[in-house]
This record gives sequence, C-alpha cells and structure tokens, in this order.
Amino acid sequence: MVKTNIITSDLIFLDENLVNKTEIIHRIAKKAKDINYLSDENAFVDSVMKREEEVPTAIGHGIAIPHGKTDIVKNPFIAFFRSKNKFKWTEGFEEEVQLIFQVGVPETGTEKLHLKFISEVSKKLLHEDFRNQLLTTKDANKVFELLNSIKV
Repeated sequence: MVKTNIITSDLIFLDENLVNKTEIIHRIAKKAKDINYLSDENAFVDSVMKREEEVPTAIGHGIAIPHGKTDIVKNPFIAFFRSKNKFKWTEGFEEEVQLIFQVGVPETGTEKLHLKFISEVSKKLLHEDFRNQLLTTKDANKVFELLNSIKV
C-alpha cells in the first residue's frame, strides 16, 4: 500500500447541491477512484452502503461519518463534504446533516484504523467552534488546514 495523506485537498467538497446520501457517497468514491485511492468505485460504495444499512452514521450536530472497510481501498482516507443545505441523512430517522466525513480503509492490515479515524474526527467535532468554522469557511485551503488539525 502506498502511504499518502489521509486528508487531501482533492477530497474536500464545499457547498455542493447534493442532498442525497447515496449520491454523496458516490461523488466522493468517484473522486477517490480518480486520484487512485480506490481500485473500484462501485465496490467501495457497496461497502459503505452495507454499513449504512446496519446502523445509520449520522452522529448529531448535523454530522454524518459514513465509512467503508474493504481491500478496494488502496490508501486510507477521510473525505469531507459540506452540502449547501441540511438534509435528512436516512429515511425513517429525523437526523439532518450538512457535514459529511467519509472514511475509507482497507480490510486487511489496518485492524481498527477506521475506528481510530472516527474517534479522532469525533473528538474534534465536539468543539462547537471547530464545527462552525467547517460550516462557514469558504476557502477550501482554509478548510484543508482545519481538517489537518485532526490527529490521524
């Protein structure tokens, strides 16, 4: 596996009009495939959606952390997607989201890496100031700097 950055500016999406979980997961997976972080976009989407069926990944404060653990992932990553508007993440649940952190890790050789990523992201998101900066910062480079303050 090639070691590159876990958080990359290539996987930051700001103020997009998508308001559908499946479309967002596909959008991120396509870009991850384009930059060679995934070997198969659709297989990765399937792994994320399978996890979503088990338990929806909206965690409160307008945040969702969908994740996929599969050997389709060539390089572990955390993508960040900010939708233009809040929307219902999962039908049948009231939780609305606007900030999405999509995590991708390989199945083998990484043990509980995805849990470490989710834990570190969640710790940082407990801070209201950090969440507000993610919601309001317009400059993708500034968002990238904010995200890189997460210790992963």
